[in-house]
Amino acid sequence: MSQKKVLFVGLGNYTHPNTRHNAGMMILDHLASRLQLSWTPHKPWKGHIAQTKILLPFDRNKDTEYTEVELTLLKPRLLMNVSGPSVAKAARDLAIPATNIYVFQDDLQRDLGKTSLKASGSANGHNGIKSVIQHLRADAFWRVRLGVGRPESREVDDVSDFVLAPFSPVEIRALESKTYPILDIGSGLGLETLLLRNQLWCEPKQKKQKSSKKKVAVEKDGVENKGKQASTEATTGSAATTA
Repeated sequence: MSQKKVLFVGLGNYTHPNTRHNAGMMILDHLASRLQLSWTPHKPWKGHIAQTKILLPFDRNKDTEYTEVELTLLKPRLLMNVSGPSVAKAARDLAIPATNIYVFQDDLQRDLGKTSLKASGSANGHNGIKSVIQHLRADAFWRVRLGVGRPESREVDDVSDFVLAPFSPVEIRALESKTYPILDIGSGLGLETLLLRNQLWCEPKQKKQKSSKKKVAVEKDGVENKGKQASTEATTGSAATTA
């Protein structure tokens, strides 16, 4: 059995709960609830944490090779734009490499409910990610981008008002049905897929039922052809008799 340590970070502004800027923290709240974990303050990391051990995959089979994951969830108590020190301190104390860190962030470039996974690179304009890169002194950590939509206006004040506004009840339901499943617990579901494959879980596409119209049309053609054939044979037979 192999072992590894993993750090999940939910970015946001703890002073503005349930807002679009807090999507990262909200999805970790969902996961903690599913794992029946409680959040506790942790002053050295300037945040709230929850910790557990998970044996993956969830499907129990004697022939399966398991991985024991020591999972730490972190919600920095710092403001979004300066959350880097919290993440860096946690990573150092836990001796977790950047490649085992997953940072959940809000993403204005994607519609609500859309998600994406990025392994490294620039912050793409996200100040929280910029702070994490700066203090980790590395960019090779995973970013889980959670789409929250974007206002029509691109003015700075309008964008700021948009991300700091709370989700509507309809939007919350959209998060629950489209976003949160990427961390659902169960065999082959979100959490397992992310931790074992470094991929985001996608709902399987339903197979389209083959239309029976084509079959009906073919059968109809067959009937018509048989009818024509029978008519031709009858005509031929009649002509032969006459002759």
